[in-house]
Order: sequence, then structure tokens, then C-alpha cells
Amino acid sequence: MYLVTIEHPGVEDRTYFADRPGELRNIVWACARVQGKPITDANDREMIHEVGALCSRADISGEGTLKVHDITVKVTEADPTDFACEGHDGEDAVLLGGPKFCDGRCKPRTRFTRDAAVALAGALDDADLEAKGGCGRCGLEVHQMCAACGKCNCRTHETCVRPTGERA
Repeated sequence: MYLVTIEHPGVEDRTYFADRPGELRNIVWACARVQGKPITDANDREMIHEVGALCSRADISGEGTLKVHDITVKVTEADPTDFACEGHDGEDAVLLGGPKFCDGRCKPRTRFTRDAAVALAGALDDADLEAKGGCGRCGLEVHQMCAACGKCNCRTHETCVRPTGERA
């Protein structure tokens, strides 16, 4: 079991759960894709070895990191007891006299899904836009800001006066 943290200078860290190397590989491949630099057939084998080495580092020393372009994928070994919950043992637990629902002692196991990849891509795009002087929240590039005050659409522009020569 692995806890996978995706780190990027312009985005808040995101942590996911992966219970096998295949899931970790999918996270690494998605990190490359969301940056617009997908892993191709030419470097596929190399990345498989890199992810395998990452798993080995996490298994041996408890932590491993892999740089995927601008993103750092940090993997730590998860303690299975942190995720233990008698209510999540499935319907067999209920048949064997266990509780039907979560008893609240466990931590959620957040999986990296397609929706998580889309959200990461959006966050990276917003961070890139903000680094160039635009606004990620409203999606405006720096040259699209208000001509009167230079601010974005996140603010009201009731007092702004359009420069002459522009139509409303």
C-alpha cells in the first residue's frame, strides 16, 4: 500500500492511495499527460523501470520520489492499520457478525481517478495562467484584463470607465 503525493510549485499538494504498483504507474502516466507531455512508446519501457524503482525505494526505505517534468511524485509506504476499519471489510464482515457501517476509525482512501486527473490538469493550467499574470479563477490571460483598471472578472468593475474608442 502506498500514499502518493503529487507536488507542483504552483499547485497545492494532492495525496492519493495506491494499493499496487499498477495504480502507481497510472498516476505517473497521468502526471505526464496533464502536463501535455505524455509517455510515448519510445520512453514507455524506461518509465516502467522508473516506477518499479520508485516502488522498490518506497518498500525498502519507506519513501521514494520521482520527477515527472514539473511534478514530483512522492511515494511513502502506507501503514495498513491507518486504513483498517471493520465496517469496510465488505458484506462478509456483516455475515460474520461485524458492523454494517464504518465505525469512524479509518481514514478515507482517496483514489486517483480520471476526475482527479482532470482536476489536476485544470489546477496546473490555472497556476500557469497566474504565473503569467492572468487569473486562473476566471480564466483570463493578462491581455484580457480590464482595460481601465487592469483587474480580472473576479472583481466588479462598476467604477471602471472604458477607454475611448471601445464600444460597449
